[in-house]
Amino acid sequence: MIIFRAVFGELLSPFAMSAFVMSALLLLEKIYRLVTLVVENRLRATELGLMLIYLLPQIFSITLPLAVVAAVSMTVIRQSLDSELICLRASGRSLWNYALPYFAFGVFAMAMTAAITLWIQPIAYSKFTDLQLDMIRYRAETKIIPGEFNYDFGDKVIHVGGRVSSRELTDIFIADRALPPGSPVITAQTGIIDVDDAARRVFFRLRDGQMVILERDDTALRTVDFSQMNYVLDFKPTTNAEINVIWGMSNAQLLQEWREPGPDPVRRLRRFLELYYRITTPVACLAFAIAALPMGIVDPRSGRAGSLLRSVFLVVAYYLVWVGFKDLAYTQNATPHVLWIPPLLIASYGLVRLWLINADVASLWQLLRRA
Repeated sequence: MIIFRAVFGELLSPFAMSAFVMSALLLLEKIYRLVTLVVENRLRATELGLMLIYLLPQIFSITLPLAVVAAVSMTVIRQSLDSELICLRASGRSLWNYALPYFAFGVFAMAMTAAITLWIQPIAYSKFTDLQLDMIRYRAETKIIPGEFNYDFGDKVIHVGGRVSSRELTDIFIADRALPPGSPVITAQTGIIDVDDAARRVFFRLRDGQMVILERDDTALRTVDFSQMNYVLDFKPTTNAEINVIWGMSNAQLLQEWREPGPDPVRRLRRFLELYYRITTPVACLAFAIAALPMGIVDPRSGRAGSLLRSVFLVVAYYLVWVGFKDLAYTQNATPHVLWIPPLLIASYGLVRLWLINADVASLWQLLRRA
């Protein structure tokens, strides 16, 4: 039990450090883009902070399995090079006994990642999309000033003549900044800013207007009159929130929509696959802990470079296989159950390698060859 606690405690420090460094590296790119948007689009400081907080669970779901590989590899390599593993085996303990704290650590990391992917991440992404809607609605209700041109909504130019209330505007003009051939110029007498919570969209309900389109050959104008039209408003930091709405759905909602028969089988499949992603990602933590353990065991005289390269190869191979099976399932060439294959493969590989090292099959084979 003393060895169990010592090894388990030693794993926590490199695990936390690896998760922090990798998460910070992934977050730096997002911070750079968001800080640029603060300058260009006048984001509020609270909006920037909340966006970063809501993105953290999504980043942790990527970095925690990688941190497991790093923590197990560094700990096993250190103990091998310091001859601690040799002393342990010389005392009569098997590698299976030595592996117990690593397996327990894999279960611990799996539970932590499961809490993120199954509960925290959907809630955070749902709040992230709500924040996106609030950002668009705030700019539509307060930043569109009558008599001024507004450039807050992507590459669009919006001009209104007057404001009846915070949501209702009059004499509306909408066009692209560059105005390429085929892009419409829209005018409307009135418009109401509305939110479609189900589709995660903010749009103008334009009334009594006209849409003018320059034909692509630049030879004619096509005019279309309308009595009512819904025009979706977009904002540069918000990238199609309605498309990835399933990321913010709870597990119960995914199950309910998957079980309900409907005319769109692809839509039901996406719900089922999303649920599988949330389940198999934590399982990968346990599989990585099992597989990285025997790959980290090295001869003290051989150095650590080969073991680190094997760990990198393990991660790359896992995600290549995982992406391949995911594409097969998404294109309906295989059932979603194939997503269990990658973690089971590397876990089985780790168990077989551990058995071979514990039984010292390599040395036994050399003795048989000499005989």
